Amino acid sequence: MLKTLEVNNSLEDKARIYSEELENNGFLYINQTFYKGEIDLKEDLAKAQESFETLEADPKGGGRYRAHSRYIAHPNSLELELDVTNDYFQSKEYNYDDGGIVRKFNPISNSFLDNKLISNLINKDLHIATSTNLVNWEDKVTIGLHQVRYKVEAGEASYSSPVWLHRDDEPLVFVHLFDLSENALGGDNLIASSVKQIDQVMRLGKPLETLALGQKVFHAVTPLGSSNTEVAYRDILLVTFSQ
Repeated sequence: MLKTLEVNNSLEDKARIYSEELENNGFLYINQTFYKGEIDLKEDLAKAQESFETLEADPKGGGRYRAHSRYIAHPNSLELELDVTNDYFQSKEYNYDDGGIVRKFNPISNSFLDNKLISNLINKDLHIATSTNLVNWEDKVTIGLHQVRYKVEAGEASYSSPVWLHRDDEPLVFVHLFDLSENALGGDNLIASSVKQIDQVMRLGKPLETLALGQKVFHAVTPLGSSNTEVAYRDILLVTFSQ
């Protein structure tokens, strides 16, 4: 069971402001300072970053390495229960490549889930999510955690699935950057009002910089390459909210 943060007026006010911007625009940039809190950021962040080294390759390829776990929030409760299954499903409507099947990944390590930084991060996402009307909190809510490393050798490409502009199955997704190598090319987030018009290009460059996305906009992330002969990587944690 994941314990929730003690709510204070400052957190409530910030979550409300963020949720209003998110619902109005369909997306939201969040500065990394929001997630730091009163924790030993340097030590906890280093431990979280190290865990990306142990991720196993996505069987679908694309230069992706990942793990996946799920929490369950029961109706009208903010206490999160770790789900006994970590099955992952996307519909064909939202992912033409890998949708329509139940996918299996290794679960995220307990050391990562128990990290104070990660607990703090999930809880703050939760407070923003519960301030929106994007998820029905009177019903059971599934909170998916997708730990993903994009890793590429020189002269190759690592890419997301789907690689083009799309909306997600989940009504609310948080994209948290954990690390980005200095030699990384690409890995930029695209925001679009339609599949024919890209409105913004956004680069998450610092650990804990975050992009939250609803279903009002289309989005994509550009493929990752290396600017030299060394391996390049981009490490993220996706936190998704769905019914």
